[in-house]
Parts: sequence; C-alpha cells; structure tokens
Amino acid sequence: MTDLLMLVNAANPLPLDWVPEDLVNLWEQQPRHFLLPAKREYLVRSAFEAANAMFAEAKADGFEDFEVRSCYRNAARQAALYERDQGRGIEVAPGLSEHQTGLAMDVGIWRRPLLHGRNTSHRDWIVEHCWEYGLIVRYPEGREDVTGVSYEPGHLRFVGREAALEMKEHGWVLEEWHEAASKKTM
Repeated sequence: MTDLLMLVNAANPLPLDWVPEDLVNLWEQQPRHFLLPAKREYLVRSAFEAANAMFAEAKADGFEDFEVRSCYRNAARQAALYERDQGRGIEVAPGLSEHQTGLAMDVGIWRRPLLHGRNTSHRDWIVEHCWEYGLIVRYPEGREDVTGVSYEPGHLRFVGREAALEMKEHGWVLEEWHEAASKKTM
C-alpha cells in the first residue's frame, strides 16, 4: 500500500522506478464529480475517492467547474516535462515530484489554473474544505521557506483525513508534520 504521508522533495527523492499501488484511471471512474481534460490521468484509489467526494460537495455548493489535471506522472514523463521547462523552475527533476506518488493533483477551473489573485471563490472553497477529505494545499502561501516550493494554490495532496486535520489545526505543511511525527517516536 502506498504510504499516504510519504515526503517527496529534494531531500527525499523517490527511486526513478517507483510506481504507486492501486492507481486508477480517472476517466473510467463513474460517477465523477469534476471535469477531466485528458483520458490519461491516474491517482491512487483513496486519493481519487477523497477528491471525488470533495468535488461532489463543491457541486452542491455551486462550484461545478472544477477540473483535475496533472495527476500521476512516472519518472519518464517527469523527465520530459523537466527538459521542456528549460530551467524556468516550474518543473522538478524526476524522482522529486509529488506527482510520481499518485497522491497529488493539480486542480483548476475548466481550462484555467487556480491562480493566486484569480478565481478567489474557487480557491477559498478548496482551502476551506479540502482538509475535510484528507487533502491539503501542499504549497501554501507564505510557507515557501519550509516547502522549498513557490505558492501553488491548485496543487493538492492526499494525506488522509487524520493527518490533514492535524496539519490544519497546527498550521503545518507536510515537512512540519514529519518533523513533529519524528519527535513523537523519539
């Protein structure tokens, strides 16, 4: 089973041949409560189920145009994106992307990213509700010094409800959750 709380970053890379267990093709999952621009998107089943439940609530609240994109990427796909990025700093090298876990997704509004300063009602809804479903905004504003990644409001990561709630209550990002967890085991 995929470790929902695995930390993937420059200090904690994944092996290039690492593939998560229980990946599901989002296109094949029905009913699906979000828009999907491509048939090649995959997530770990538990991450899909959490996101799908969250977007069902979003629809009930009047947000019917959330889009899920850029989910699981193997190392080869990440390498191609990294090469195409040409040092602009948007993409990370293979093994360093959370997308390889199958637990991360980029969320936007149909054909538009969920950007800072735009689509604020959508962004605010995500921030307010994602933790209820075990999802976190992985790279929140003002936490760049800890995550090492620029603010990215549309990058969601599934960590499970208990951990997401704990992170929300303490104002932690995943790195801080790991630090606190390691102190508990000492």
